[in-house]
Amino acid sequence: MKKIILEVLSFIRNPEDKRIENWSLKTNIKYLFYILFFEFILNLVFINAIIYVINKIEPIVTSTRIVYEDNKLLPMLIAAALWAPLIEEIIFRLALRYNKFYSFFINRKRWDIIFRFLVYASVLTFGFVHSVNFLNNSTFFYWVLPLLVATQTFGGFILTYLRVRFNFLSSLIAHILWNFTMMMIFIVSPYFVKPYEKENERYSVKIEQLSHSQVELQKFEVDSSANKVFKLKINEYSLNHILDTLFQHERLREDYVINLHFESKKGTSKEDLKKILLEYDKEENQ
Repeated sequence: MKKIILEVLSFIRNPEDKRIENWSLKTNIKYLFYILFFEFILNLVFINAIIYVINKIEPIVTSTRIVYEDNKLLPMLIAAALWAPLIEEIIFRLALRYNKFYSFFINRKRWDIIFRFLVYASVLTFGFVHSVNFLNNSTFFYWVLPLLVATQTFGGFILTYLRVRFNFLSSLIAHILWNFTMMMIFIVSPYFVKPYEKENERYSVKIEQLSHSQVELQKFEVDSSANKVFKLKINEYSLNHILDTLFQHERLREDYVINLHFESKKGTSKEDLKKILLEYDKEENQ
């Protein structure tokens, strides 16, 4: 594995349009999985730690209102783990190999001279294109933007290495596997987190975070009277949507889907209920 990682790092320092010697399917698969494993460890140990610190200084925002139809499990997986890799690989890496068509316009020697710049331009563009995922608009955010897209930038080098040393299919499969793995971690993670529960003499509340929406299971039931809320049963709605609907409160932070069950025998004012939800948000997500 060490030899493979050193080859990748050497390619990053000096990209060359050369296919790997003695190609075989076994070698191809070996390189692909070792490189993905290295990338996963690098992200887990370093990049995620950097993003965690940045998020504590300024909360990172990619969506302030979830679109439920797009947030369903299957459409979300297809978009992130199939369409995005296919489109991005075609745009950013398909052209990064010398071929007969190119020979009509540029000779091999000149191609080898400019190849390094083509790789760097492709990788940096690939990284910074992902900056459109973020809604933040502050001086601090723009200073740390290169760190926020570090995963995509380094991943761009890895995918380019696989595309050049092996073939287009290798980079595409690696991209699909990476996105699928990240999506599965995101989808499964909430199942390992205990629901937020709080109970006292005035009320009881239970809130579960969800990774995706099931529109057919959505429920929004409110039992209220005389400006007091006695019961709330809300399933599969986003926090920002709930706050906006009940209190006209605009929460300009990352949105997420929750199940919310609230009961108060004597009733709770809307203002107090709003404070309860914002307190939950602060404790669990900041």
